[in-house]
Amino acid sequence: MLKPFTALVLASLSLLLVATTAFAQSSTLERDFAQDMRVLADNSLFDSGDGIYRASGNVRISQGSMLITAHTLEITGTDANSNEAELFVLEGRNGEPATYEQEIEEGFIVNAHAQRIEYDATERVLRLFGAAELFQDGNLVRAESIVYNVEQKQVSATRGEEGQVETIFRPRPRTEQQNP
Repeated sequence: MLKPFTALVLASLSLLLVATTAFAQSSTLERDFAQDMRVLADNSLFDSGDGIYRASGNVRISQGSMLITAHTLEITGTDANSNEAELFVLEGRNGEPATYEQEIEEGFIVNAHAQRIEYDATERVLRLFGAAELFQDGNLVRAESIVYNVEQKQVSATRGEEGQVETIFRPRPRTEQQNP
């Protein structure tokens, strides 16, 4: 009599475990984006009429695991009533690039830097321009410009007038096969 009940409980627990694991993996970004964003800078200006925020000098943005640094920052589309995308434009200075780092999912950290970074927070797309580098999961892409879709983990790169796109893949660890 308990056998059907036990099977039902075990099946329910299995589904709960699968759902919890899937939620934990997909919610890393959602946890970040649900947290407050903190911007530190030497100077800032917020124009609520135009929905623009500007900051300059030692700009540092943090939100959950996301950390961005730059010399200047401009955020457009900050008006919640507009349909405009929320766009972050960051620039480095004097050879110092703007940087981006975020844990996309548990243990999967993305680092990037470029002279100019554009981050579309609505679409969650990162665009890197000028001596761009993207490092993810041990792999590296160098190019004049790189587009990275954060949610889909897709990278597209374009060479500049000189040079080529360089991609370096980290070797995967081999697992020893067991003999029968």
